[in-house]
Amino acid sequence: MLDAVRRELPRVFVLAHRIPNPRFARSSLPWAVLAAAGAGFFVSSTILVLFMLLARGIGLPTEWVGGVATVGAIATALSVAYTIGGTNAVVVYAGILVVERVLVLVGLARFCVAVIESSVCSPVTFVLGLWPETLGVALATRLVLWMRTTEGEGNRLLEAAGALALAQGVVVAILGAVLISTSSFTSGVLLLLSAGSGGLACGLVLLRRVPEGRRWPWLGVIALAVMGVWLLVSVPTFVGQVGIGETIAIGGLNLLGFAAPFIEVASAALVLYVAVARKITASNTA
Repeated sequence: MLDAVRRELPRVFVLAHRIPNPRFARSSLPWAVLAAAGAGFFVSSTILVLFMLLARGIGLPTEWVGGVATVGAIATALSVAYTIGGTNAVVVYAGILVVERVLVLVGLARFCVAVIESSVCSPVTFVLGLWPETLGVALATRLVLWMRTTEGEGNRLLEAAGALALAQGVVVAILGAVLISTSSFTSGVLLLLSAGSGGLACGLVLLRRVPEGRRWPWLGVIALAVMGVWLLVSVPTFVGQVGIGETIAIGGLNLLGFAAPFIEVASAALVLYVAVARKITASNTA
């Protein structure tokens, strides 16, 4: 089949061969996992923005965009993990994904016991909802062939972004499994807690791994991805929710979730600010 497509579209394959291979520096296991998560974070953010704008521009429904972004994120993360950290990094990253999905399943089970009737409580619905993960793993087996390694420490930006993504995902999964609530306000509070956790983790990794002169610019790059998704995806969705049928449909989850990106960036910036303030204080007292 691939040969048939190659014959029909030769120029596409020529152009594809001209695209440079992405290169990543090899690193130890923990940093390889964080860098993989960071690569997935940037790919997911890019897909969300581009496909959401495309879907809205041509009048398509947008419910599928999140699934496509998940496919891209998982395929990229697994490929990067294998490229820079080997099989062990893939196992650890995949293990984190499995733990998150198990926690989601636990939270869903607790929710279904309380609510009793809901369309999301069907086992078939949950299994079918795993299609992005399944497709992402399959795509990773091909995408990894495109990756290359290089010398040096070139993954530090990815590591900081990965700390944000992993910490936020794990915390929200844990809180969702432990705390059961059908209140949209409580759900919004949990979302803010996870956003704050992700931001703190990002700031700590920036302090640990990034040279002092690059910390704020690289935080700006991460903030650009976070706020870009917020501005081009979340804001239009929010605006569409506030006036359906000439009514205002704003709940606690809408309002608090709307502020989550600011909490992420502010938490990371707070970590860097405190570090700078302590350094100035120490130099003044020396």
